[in-house]
Amino acid sequence: MSQNVVLSCPSCATRFSAPLDQFIPNGRQVRCSQCQHIWFHPAPVVDTANEPSGRIIRTAPVRAEPAAVDHEPPPPPEPEREKVRDHIEEQGTERSAESERHQTATFQPERPRASRRRSGVLSWLLWLIALLLLAAILAYIFREPLRRALPQYAPMLDRYTSTVDNTARGLIGETAEPYPLKFRNIHYDVNEYDGDKEILVEADLVNTSGRDMPAPMVRVRVVDADRAPLHASVIGPEDMSDTIAAGASARYFVRIPEPPPDFESVLLNIEEQ
Repeated sequence: MSQNVVLSCPSCATRFSAPLDQFIPNGRQVRCSQCQHIWFHPAPVVDTANEPSGRIIRTAPVRAEPAAVDHEPPPPPEPEREKVRDHIEEQGTERSAESERHQTATFQPERPRASRRRSGVLSWLLWLIALLLLAAILAYIFREPLRRALPQYAPMLDRYTSTVDNTARGLIGETAEPYPLKFRNIHYDVNEYDGDKEILVEADLVNTSGRDMPAPMVRVRVVDADRAPLHASVIGPEDMSDTIAAGASARYFVRIPEPPPDFESVLLNIEEQ
């Protein structure tokens, strides 16, 4: 009858029972079936003096579980432990570095998105205001070329330049004087002669000041209901005079042939000298 030897796992303290002949004569490597720990178990000691029959001295009977014997020699345990320890230390270093990055990011103040959005809108608004101011300055400087190139916008340009001039005078303490030349008795009509239609335009330009004034040129514009220009011409005084005496008037007259069918009215403007 074969005898057994009791094994105790150094890692988890689980005890096993294994055949004695598997450890004779030099012992062997054993692996725990519970925790997979591997250790070397030497050959049991036989007491030949007291036990002539070759009985093996062993511990008291205990509840034993079958042991899993690994017949293949395992790799050296120490290098594996070194690798595992190095791997664990490396992971710990990475986690510490990542934790420090997160903590650093937590303490860095982040600019609110709403503030960035308001700052962007304000920048665009300032640029728009600057462009509008530049356009207004250029329109005042080049008002005469613009009036000739865009006659439909001449009234608006006149009002704009007049407003700018009056504002400038007010800023420097001057009182804006009313323009001394005024249109009176403006009249226009459509007449037909021998089947041909024409627009007759006449008006008086009165000098309301107390001094003689140069007789200006007058721009006559035929416009439609939307004030879009259909025809434009520049005329002088009917008597070809160069000046208008104080309190006197000069008559302006023009015939416009072939009036446009959608013409609505006639506008008169004094051309700046």
